[in-house]
Amino acid sequence: MLGIPQPSLSAYESGKNKPTIDNVILIADKCNVSVDWLCGRDKHNYLNSMGDLVGFLFDLYDANELTFKTEIQNRIDRENPEDGDSGRNLVRLTFYYGDILQDGKPLFSADVCQALEIVQEMHNELKNYECTQEFYDSRKKEMIERYSAFPLTMFNTSSLTEKERFDRRLAVMRAILDAETAKNKKDEN
Repeated sequence: MLGIPQPSLSAYESGKNKPTIDNVILIADKCNVSVDWLCGRDKHNYLNSMGDLVGFLFDLYDANELTFKTEIQNRIDRENPEDGDSGRNLVRLTFYYGDILQDGKPLFSADVCQALEIVQEMHNELKNYECTQEFYDSRKKEMIERYSAFPLTMFNTSSLTEKERFDRRLAVMRAILDAETAKNKKDEN
């Protein structure tokens, strides 16, 4: 794939040898990443495949500081043919501006809303040829750097014992049941 002998690649990976600049550029081009990313200087993750996108979605759901609602509608049945959306699947992620704290910890949902608004505006300007690619890339880099000051932590249950996990699962199930009971009582009134 790369045109570099396997022993050379192994030596690069182990740190035994360093690749020439030509080989660094070749590897970066073949892997569709920047030389800075390949050398560990660029921490920006790139979406080069559906696998990268799926990894991003897992990270989005695992981030403790983000809360959002997911709505998935499978409209395969085409019940209303005159409806323009019938037969089309829909997935919607809804972030709320008002979410500020969860369990005493800051949430970045409002920041996500603001960032999405700015990104959409910037992207539309680029797609409508209102700005140059260089100007767009410069603003994009500035925005990424600004939001890098907001670290995210990932949800992780690996340190929980089986009993702790079971107890937390039971608490979640109770909360869901209590919410449904409260909703049903409200609907009855």
